[in-house]
Amino acid sequence: MPNKLLSILIKESKIIAVALFTGVFLAVIIAAYTYLYSTTTQRNIAQNVIRFHVLANSDSLADQNLKERVRHAVLEEFEEVLSANTNIEATRRLLTAKLPEMQAIAEKIIARDGYNYKVTADLTQVFFPTRVYGNMSFPPGTYESVQLVIGDGKGSNWWCLMFPPLCFVDMTATEEGRQQLENTVTEEGFRLLMHMEEESPGLTVRFRVVEWWMNREQPETNITPNMEEQTASAGYDY
Repeated sequence: MPNKLLSILIKESKIIAVALFTGVFLAVIIAAYTYLYSTTTQRNIAQNVIRFHVLANSDSLADQNLKERVRHAVLEEFEEVLSANTNIEATRRLLTAKLPEMQAIAEKIIARDGYNYKVTADLTQVFFPTRVYGNMSFPPGTYESVQLVIGDGKGSNWWCLMFPPLCFVDMTATEEGRQQLENTVTEEGFRLLMHMEEESPGLTVRFRVVEWWMNREQPETNITPNMEEQTASAGYDY
């Protein structure tokens, strides 16, 4: 009897071990697949867009209003030349060449309004959390961005897309924005960007998977403020 019981226990232990191994193996495979899918999809989107990012000195009303005047002046100056660009490499070269001019425009507005804030302009890589722009949801991750930092850069920020040049269109008129991005990113990347409009549970789940994985790559320190904000309307962080 003891031998029979021992035999049963050994047999059951083997079954449990196989089940546990299979479960762990499947979990690893699923995790690896979702990570690869998430990073590939987000990076395809990120490699095909250039964002414009303006950081206010602080969240005071005066500093936020100053930020608005700066971003408006910069966009107004470059609207014509940037709106005509359909190639990201050409846009990148143009933006790099125009960074000193962007900084000068910002400095002029800041001085004119009676402030002595320093301002920096750079084309750099910035981690953004999830952002909603019009009817588009951009997953979190690192994106190339023209970044204007006013003063301490500790206030809420404003962003839009310089490529495709969606800073210059009304994102509530979604057809123009849709067409430009649809021609730029992969089909899967575009569907994820537009998942709120499609209202597909499967797409929403895939977006959340990408969101979860990419948020895990967020640097511990990042110059973009208000990282706790997960969505924004019309390019703004509040």
